[in-house]
Amino acid sequence: MKKTFLVLLVLLITGTAVFAAGEQEAASKEDGIVIGWSNAGMGDSWRQFLESNFLAEVDAHPEISKFYITNADEKPEKQIADINDLLAKGIDGLIVYPTMGEVLGPVIESAYEEGIPVVVFGGSLETASYTSLVTQDLKEFGRAQAEWLAAEMGEKGNIIMLSGISGNTTAEERLAGAKEEFAKYPGIKILDHQYCDWSAAKTKNIMEAMIAAFPEINGIWADSGLMSLPALEALQEAGRPLVPTTGDQLNGYAKFLVENDVPGFVYPMTTKLSAESVKVLLEAIKGNEVDKKHYIDVQGMGPEDIKKFVRPELSDWWWIGDDQIPEKFLPEI
Repeated sequence: MKKTFLVLLVLLITGTAVFAAGEQEAASKEDGIVIGWSNAGMGDSWRQFLESNFLAEVDAHPEISKFYITNADEKPEKQIADINDLLAKGIDGLIVYPTMGEVLGPVIESAYEEGIPVVVFGGSLETASYTSLVTQDLKEFGRAQAEWLAAEMGEKGNIIMLSGISGNTTAEERLAGAKEEFAKYPGIKILDHQYCDWSAAKTKNIMEAMIAAFPEINGIWADSGLMSLPALEALQEAGRPLVPTTGDQLNGYAKFLVENDVPGFVYPMTTKLSAESVKVLLEAIKGNEVDKKHYIDVQGMGPEDIKKFVRPELSDWWWIGDDQIPEKFLPEI
């Protein structure tokens, strides 16, 4: 195993996974900081890199004596229970990657009002009662993708739209940004929009149905390479023209674009959000001032940049640029 830096203690109590430092280290760090991370889920390789960056950052801070990670399986009701469980363990600070922000507001408000620093990352909440939001501009994410696609298509043609999980704050904000941008182009017609759950298998089935329904598809807006890659593969298998697409930094998507010389646009959703959240949370726990909104800047990549960053020697499920951590923390993909 690559994560030999830790002894992983998994306690099957209320479905909560607990990770603690090795026995000798723990004995010398009894009075250290204890943090909890309520994760929305672990459904794809992006989440594995999210965890890897979190673990690497925790390892870089000896003041952290213990940490807990919970997995909500994308269920808001489970995430509420997970957060309550973490608070009951007496954590010094809480990190939340939300499933549905509007549902989680009350439990996060409760923690914050008790004086527990709360750092949210990835998506937004229907409350201001948190310490810091570590995020990218998710509406800009979708808007930038749509802007590139519209320009690539000459501002006219038929497109389909593929989103992640319905109701998920990340997916909904990306979609909102894209729709606002496409509304500027009367020559672009949206044939259909479907939620694909960031699942390659589900996307493939949906795309095959769209190919049967629509004889002319000129472009694909997808908020992740997890959908744009299988969508392109479905077009290829059906003998249909490969069209411009958008996605994120999934290596398999980038490899397909380069190998088939098809135009595409990568807008990264960095898994370094988890590591940055650890840094911000520690500052807050130590009593230092942190920004209410802590933005991570990213840059989109067009076809020429994609050729420079693609990793043809690595797995399709690798995430370009998110592997700049010690090798022992990288997932086995």
